[in-house]
Amino acid sequence: MNTDALHPSVKKFKEFVDDNPRVKEQLRKNHSYIQSYYEKWMILGEDDPFWDSLPKVRKGGQNNKKDWMKQLGELMQDVNWEEVSKHIEELNGAIGQIQQLITNVKQESNVKRRQIEYPYY
Repeated sequence: MNTDALHPSVKKFKEFVDDNPRVKEQLRKNHSYIQSYYEKWMILGEDDPFWDSLPKVRKGGQNNKKDWMKQLGELMQDVNWEEVSKHIEELNGAIGQIQQLITNVKQESNVKRRQIEYPYY
């Protein structure tokens, strides 16, 4: 992207993000924060404690695995398992109907083949 075309305040915000790993990491995780962070930066400034309150950037596989497991656990709590079960039952019913259709088509094709091979059968 050509930074010459950016507004000077946007250029400064971009530099602020590049210099602050916490902000950068949050924006990488969720791009929808860009507008709100930009507005906070404009109102609060660079030295506000808000920026220090963002989660620290974690490096290393073990922390990432723990974070991933924690996120998965939180996601699993939000799942409506009754709804999932209902969808699985519907899907099983649809699969059963497709299997029955395939069986019927095979049987009809076998009957037609026999009639062609043995017309007096």
